[in-house]
Amino acid sequence: MRFLDATILIKWGSATIAEVFKEDVSTCGYILDKIRDGEETITSTLVKDEVLIWFSRYKSSRLSDFLRSLMALTGLKIVEPTVEDELEATRLFGKYRLGISDLINLSIMRRLGIREVYSLDKGFDDVPDLKRVFDELRLEEGYKSFIAKFKK
Repeated sequence: MRFLDATILIKWGSATIAEVFKEDVSTCGYILDKIRDGEETITSTLVKDEVLIWFSRYKSSRLSDFLRSLMALTGLKIVEPTVEDELEATRLFGKYRLGISDLINLSIMRRLGIREVYSLDKGFDDVPDLKRVFDELRLEEGYKSFIAKFKK
């Protein structure tokens, strides 16, 4: 099981039609397509709220689209951080190139035994017991099929 970071949702949700074929954008779309098709993935209410806040500031016209899209991700489970997760994040603060929300999410991942994260944030690469999954997804056969859908 993998954790879904806010960067994936923001990159895909804010993309224009012209940007859909850029590698980073299309990879985000592919990840969300996999989750919509049932790949079991976890995210947090913190991620959901972070994305909502981002859209309210920069792309307010897409707020309801984001929430509807989030509900369509059938494989996605949204969990709440605990106070213990937040305390652990304060202990980790400064240890990695991650902000407090990412550290809270890292604490959630560790609590749930998740060792892989879908993210554009390279700060996760510094965490030794965590693998950031992103660029290698473009080698999957499903990615090629996903791109072909958009070319039609």
